[in-house]
Amino acid sequence: MAVSSISKLYEAQEANFGRWEIIKDVIDQQIDIMLNYRQSGHPGGSRSKVHFLVSLLLSGAMRWDIRNPEKRFSDRFILVAGHTAPLVYATLAVFNEALRVMHQKTGDQKYVVSGGPERTLSWEDLVNLRYLGGLPGHVEMEGKNLFVKFNTGPSGHGAPVCLGEAIALKRAGLDEVKVFGIEGEGGQIWQEFLEQNRLLDQSASLTSSH
Repeated sequence: MAVSSISKLYEAQEANFGRWEIIKDVIDQQIDIMLNYRQSGHPGGSRSKVHFLVSLLLSGAMRWDIRNPEKRFSDRFILVAGHTAPLVYATLAVFNEALRVMHQKTGDQKYVVSGGPERTLSWEDLVNLRYLGGLPGHVEMEGKNLFVKFNTGPSGHGAPVCLGEAIALKRAGLDEVKVFGIEGEGGQIWQEFLEQNRLLDQSASLTSSH
């Protein structure tokens, strides 16, 4: 994405940054509650990426629809470090709760997730993290989490996937579809992202140092 485009998005959304900070705090709380209740995992990897994900999803940089994650030509998101799954679960739960509240208030169907409860990740699901039949410890593209577009695990696992999906989309003539990835490590993974972004203008990587 060109620097000028990013600057325009920044200016357009700057007035909302205070609200985003509140959303970030709520997501952080859900991550902490989830991991403390389960007594499994650590929050650092997930919490260090919340600002990235919130700004990506709410700024307009990424074209996506939480109600219809299966839309064919939406932008694609890969959680490169799939073990930071609580980041995605908590974010989806907070956003879906906002939709549920608005639907209860207005009755408007535009706030309903396609597929109903079976496709809606809610805050009630968070307490089932890493239990059999509950939310998996590494992200999987299935069920209530069709937001991610690949199953990933350890750090770096999703980096070649980002590159492969971007190449496939480009060869299919779908230059307008972007691939976004979030990682939390440096070194070789960061070098791979730099090369990926140099070769393809439709992929973007966000890396945190936690």
